[in-house]
Amino acid sequence: MAKRLFLLLFSAFIGIFGSPEILMASDDFTPVGLNNAGITETVPIIVEEPVVEEQEEVAVTTSGSAVQTSTAPAVATPAPVSTPAPAPAPQLANYTVSFYVNTRQEYVDTAFNLRYDGLYKFRKMIYGHNSWNLLGSLVSRYIGETFTITEGGVTRNYRVMDIRVYRKTNDGNLEGDPGLMTNIATTALGYDIALFTCHGTSYGNGDASHRYVVFANAI
Repeated sequence: MAKRLFLLLFSAFIGIFGSPEILMASDDFTPVGLNNAGITETVPIIVEEPVVEEQEEVAVTTSGSAVQTSTAPAVATPAPVSTPAPAPAPQLANYTVSFYVNTRQEYVDTAFNLRYDGLYKFRKMIYGHNSWNLLGSLVSRYIGETFTITEGGVTRNYRVMDIRVYRKTNDGNLEGDPGLMTNIATTALGYDIALFTCHGTSYGNGDASHRYVVFANAI
């Protein structure tokens, strides 16, 4: 009786679940879930990469210890375009002779009694004080520059050829040479004209330590 009951139950089990599958050593399998043997489920874990959103570049400026950010992109401001002003036209210097000296004695006399309202001329030399209304602008002349000299209502153009500074020595001569000043006055050292005035340290009596001479030729 018991043997029949066992066979009946075993037949019912086989009918419901079918014959058990026989696993071979060459078969691959993945245990799933938990069973009485303590086998743990091996389900692969899918790790998703974090999605990084593209962000606009921001300009960062610092002020002291604080950091300030701006979401607006930096825009370069174009430099203003400016047109340079045209250079002013050079002012042509003009020297006007007021007094003429005819003899050497007159020349010596005027050397001690120069007036401040005009220029003198003796032979090939024009001389006067170095005030700006007379020959003070001689120090601004440069070699190659042109200027004008007006004599007796006639204006002529000249070009600067040479500029020299002479020391007046205690004997009243230039560089200790008693004939140098006379040579400048009468020959202009080979140039057409010499413009002659005081220079250097002023003595406060209308005289000074040096003489400034500009030599020029007519053009």
